[in-house]
Amino acid sequence: MKNISQEEREYLSKRGIESNEKVVFDLTGNNWQFEGIRPGEGVKIGFHELNFDITGDSFNWSFAKVPGDVYTDLWRAGRLDDPHFGRNSLKAKWVPENEWWYKRQFDVPKEMYDKHIQLVFDGVDFGCDVWLNGTFLGSHEGMFSKFKFDVSNTIRFENLRFGTNVLMIRLHPAPRRYSQVAGRKPAWHGDYWVSLPPTGIWKPVYLEATGKVTIEDTYVKPTITSENSAKLDLEIELKNHEDSEKEVTVKIAVEGANFSSETYEVNKTVSVSKGINQFELSLNIDDAKLWWPWDLGDQSLYNAKITITEGDNKLLDTTDTSFGIREVKMVHNPGFTKDQVENPWTVMINGKRHFMRSGTWGGPPDIFMGRAHPSKYIELIRLAKEANFNNLRIFGWHPEEIPLFYQLCNEAGITVWQDVLPLASLSLPKDQAFKDAVFAEAITSVKEQRNHPCLVLLEGSEELFMTASDPEHNLKFVNELGEAIKPYTPLHFIPSSPLSDEVGLNLGFKPNESFHANDLFYGEGEFVMEDYFPSLDYAVIPELAISSCPNIDSIKKFIPEDEIWPPGPSWGHHWTDFDALRTLNFEVLGDQSRDGFEKFVEATQIAQGVIFQYALEHFRTRKPKTSAICICHYITFAPDMKWGIVDYYQEKKLSFDYVKKAYQPLLITMKHYDRRWLPGEEFKGELWVVNDYYNSFNNCKATIKFLDNNKTVIKEDNFDISEIKGDSSAKFVEVTCKVPGQIGDRFFTEITLTDEKKNNLSSNDYMLLVADKEKDRKELRAIGLEAFEIKQKYGWANYFRYYPSLGAEEGHNEADEKMPIARGFDN
Repeated sequence: MKNISQEEREYLSKRGIESNEKVVFDLTGNNWQFEGIRPGEGVKIGFHELNFDITGDSFNWSFAKVPGDVYTDLWRAGRLDDPHFGRNSLKAKWVPENEWWYKRQFDVPKEMYDKHIQLVFDGVDFGCDVWLNGTFLGSHEGMFSKFKFDVSNTIRFENLRFGTNVLMIRLHPAPRRYSQVAGRKPAWHGDYWVSLPPTGIWKPVYLEATGKVTIEDTYVKPTITSENSAKLDLEIELKNHEDSEKEVTVKIAVEGANFSSETYEVNKTVSVSKGINQFELSLNIDDAKLWWPWDLGDQSLYNAKITITEGDNKLLDTTDTSFGIREVKMVHNPGFTKDQVENPWTVMINGKRHFMRSGTWGGPPDIFMGRAHPSKYIELIRLAKEANFNNLRIFGWHPEEIPLFYQLCNEAGITVWQDVLPLASLSLPKDQAFKDAVFAEAITSVKEQRNHPCLVLLEGSEELFMTASDPEHNLKFVNELGEAIKPYTPLHFIPSSPLSDEVGLNLGFKPNESFHANDLFYGEGEFVMEDYFPSLDYAVIPELAISSCPNIDSIKKFIPEDEIWPPGPSWGHHWTDFDALRTLNFEVLGDQSRDGFEKFVEATQIAQGVIFQYALEHFRTRKPKTSAICICHYITFAPDMKWGIVDYYQEKKLSFDYVKKAYQPLLITMKHYDRRWLPGEEFKGELWVVNDYYNSFNNCKATIKFLDNNKTVIKEDNFDISEIKGDSSAKFVEVTCKVPGQIGDRFFTEITLTDEKKNNLSSNDYMLLVADKEKDRKELRAIGLEAFEIKQKYGWANYFRYYPSLGAEEGHNEADEKMPIARGFDN
């Protein structure tokens, strides 16, 4: 070991530090500095050679925090205005033109002396070079793969006020072409963010001091052997860092992590040669507590403590792994032939059907990981459960999540349906080096996550076929990706989503597999919900997209005051599609709602909620023929005027409550095939009950009330329901009512389901319109055609079409404001 004095040797010897303990030294936190420079210039002027001078060459560098990202550090330092506010992100486009250097100065704990020391990076976005004390350690590319360097002979043990070890990390300029890094970095653009490719040290950095044999991976594979017992097969991957073979003892102790249990132990003495060695040990759990989604059972979690010792019980390494005992199997959806649906789409957990009431997890809580505080994860998982989600879907636009996300899902009983890597909406490169790098990243990612019981279904990509110039190549790529990860996980793998669109059918997929039910949104008046959703006959709906505005107070946090209303260009920059929103407003409310800020915002949220509720309840009544439905999105990673039922600031929109009602595990719902009825017509509907629980409910009563425009009850009916079977969907009774009021009014229904003790089991309600259906449909179509013509003229993604003074329209005069008055919004 270098750089240790005789005095320090004696100090360590007196303390007995040769010790039987693993030492981890966390390098995360606020004790970092950073600076940017033109690409390639940092090494030329010697940034990598910076030493531990107290007021040396980096004294004028800015302070930084790790984990985090470059943009957040620049914002904290005052070098950027908040990229989320207004159109500031456009002013920060100089940032990815630079390389960014991060410096951490530190002393190491004396307990690390005479141990094998590794410098560990859990994740860097995207590429980096690393130096320690002027010694080049290596380079790495890939946002999701952990990497390590042996620094046993590079660490200094002297102590100075600010530390004698200097860690220098050069972040490569952020990639500018997604296709060149897809799979190893998520897209930084999409239909709610376009501006800046994130970059930074987004996961922890730390030192590990161990013996010369280390635990590289632990994989717990549970098998349920009977109702009350299970077998655990544990795959242990060890690395011997010495040239000679060593004999070590592997010890495993398993006990309940969130409940009291017996401790189960197994030991095995093995020989490890240089490099990677793999072993498997097994043990039986006599009184096994299973892990379930929250609506099917408890979330029992176990902990496996692995220790590696040699000789007289000298500790080499130790690690803890959390896991759950559960089995996931896939079965085909009943009601479809193999010619209609080839893939098994029903998730069975411990032998029970898990109908996935899902929402897309639209990225981390912030696209800038330095602002994605753990408290945001905690609140968003809490809200997801409050809204009755039992599944969250991470699709290919977004990265895999940090460990905290999966642990929170484990504890909450929310399953995860995840694309293995972020591959979305592009043509993939065809060179072998790209494929090899992506597959290696995928294997690393799968191994990192596979112990989480929440993870139940894997996909290869998102919309990877529908817009690709060579969809056949993309299909071959993701099929090979599935084969590459197969040895590392038993979870079912689907190549992409959707499979049954026009391109998917041309590739040979079956017609009723999966479909993105987004035509109502993008069709802009071509369809109405009562016709569109019942026409879809698919095993799963992985994406159902409807947009809305955030809450009033939230909008004021990211839109400049002088642009709030009438809406200025910052609305357009944050993905406001005024034409889509006014079309949806009219479909749901019979009014485009363009004549006031509060009115417009509220209308968009109600429209989103009503459409989500109608669609979700429809697809749930198809159970078990349909086995999953997923709204797009639950959240997004930036303030936007687009998707999400919880906005960027973790505030619930009005649409949240509509989804919460539609996702009740025990749901009473009223099917209705029209929302508009003429005065005096006989409204007709059907009462159904959907039960995602496995227990039955007997001797229940359903009550339905019809209310007029003033919320006065005009009719009430009660119906006895003798039995609601577990895991079921059934129609029970037809309901009717003479439509009250006059054209322009609304009328309402309120439904409750109670048990024999009059306890409320489920409640629901609906808003309906007194209107001329045919007349309104023509008007809706006219609005949609106008919107289509505007997009054809000015561009589908060009929001300048709403702002004459920005030059979108010829012939505008100086009297034109920057607001979208040409589109009929109040000025």
